[in-house]
Amino acid sequence: MEFLRDEANAADSREESKILEISLRCIVKASDWDRFTFYARPVRSFKDGHVSRERSVVYDILATTFQHGTIFPRLEILDWFSIDLAVFHHVYLFLSPGITSFHINFDFAPNSPIFAILPGKLPRLKHISICGFSGFIPNSTISQFICVLRDLETLVIGARNLDLQAFEHLSRLPRLRYLLLMSTEVPPLSPRPTDVPSFRALRVFECESVAAAPMFLQRTGRSLVEFRIFVRCRGTCPTKRNLEELYAALGSSCTHTLLEKITVQSPPNAQPINPAQLELYVVSGDDLRKLFCFRNLVHVSLEHIVAVDMDDAVAVDMARAWPCIEVLASLCDTTHRITPRMTLEGVSAFAQHCPLLRRLSILFDATVVPKSKLPSGGTKQPRVTRFSQDRLTLLNVTYSSIGTKKQEWRRVAEFLRLIFPKLDEVRAADAQALAMRKAWKEVSDELL
Repeated sequence: MEFLRDEANAADSREESKILEISLRCIVKASDWDRFTFYARPVRSFKDGHVSRERSVVYDILATTFQHGTIFPRLEILDWFSIDLAVFHHVYLFLSPGITSFHINFDFAPNSPIFAILPGKLPRLKHISICGFSGFIPNSTISQFICVLRDLETLVIGARNLDLQAFEHLSRLPRLRYLLLMSTEVPPLSPRPTDVPSFRALRVFECESVAAAPMFLQRTGRSLVEFRIFVRCRGTCPTKRNLEELYAALGSSCTHTLLEKITVQSPPNAQPINPAQLELYVVSGDDLRKLFCFRNLVHVSLEHIVAVDMDDAVAVDMARAWPCIEVLASLCDTTHRITPRMTLEGVSAFAQHCPLLRRLSILFDATVVPKSKLPSGGTKQPRVTRFSQDRLTLLNVTYSSIGTKKQEWRRVAEFLRLIFPKLDEVRAADAQALAMRKAWKEVSDELL
């Protein structure tokens, strides 16, 4: 069993607390219960997620002792991820009325009536995570439970477990700030009434389906500060059309001055793409222009199965559109490669227009280094003024191309040092060709 110490001024901060492990080393005596209850009173957080035969015995003993009360009367956070059927039902021992945060995995207890009694047992619930992907519990069971809650602030739940009534109830909650809908299935949604505010307190929305996200954004987008798509399971990759619709929905559904963070993650170990169909998955730089309306973005991470096909003109417009950007990542799988059209000229636009940028991940062609000063001899060429910014410290080049000679590598390093004087690390994709990885390693070393 794991208990979290009640730290002063940090009762709700599990990251700042240290885990206290309790092991039974002798037979429990009747007089020991006074000592146990004394130490149980200050416990604020409890987590169960392990499997052991001894634990089941301990819970059975506790159940006979605490027949008319809870073990931790001041408990506020309960994480019940038990996968042991012999233990799951003992969750009732920990349902203290002061609990505000409750996380449960129901996959291994499909017949538990827990959702029917939770509202009465936990009247102060504000943060709920209901995990389970087997679909054992009918939609109506969880939906009815959700419809009773009035003070929710955060909710993590499978989209398949919400019916239309539950979703409409969520849209009217005055304090719901975070919503994560797991699974790619979506509940039926009705059009948003123009005269009724919808999800007016929602600040962070996260889902697992690129295809379903535009539908949800129509209802949840107006008040969003952060939007995320994290695809947690292996599957087919979103196509160019899917992503076009997603970015168009973001641009049309979210308030342009409010949105600050966008994260789109591709599925891990996605199914291979037929090379003949590669163009169906290549997002163009022009597709990203739908996001240039968000002037206050500080974090953008777009992970596609194929790199974005963008040129210097798009890079310049992107840098101008996002003057507040601090982290910008355009990531891709290295299995399906395209020839980059963006050059170091495009990279320099971020030095000129993004003074707060700290981390940049982007694909470009570094085989040609732009002129940045008058040549030492020969025909004079116009001087090119280069802007520099002193915030960027990390550049991820993915599989960017570069010359084959050390002299060319040094010129790339000199150019990068000129526009990003604080740059001290250059990373290349692990799957990059050995020669290319060596070249970018040399560039990184030159910056030190």
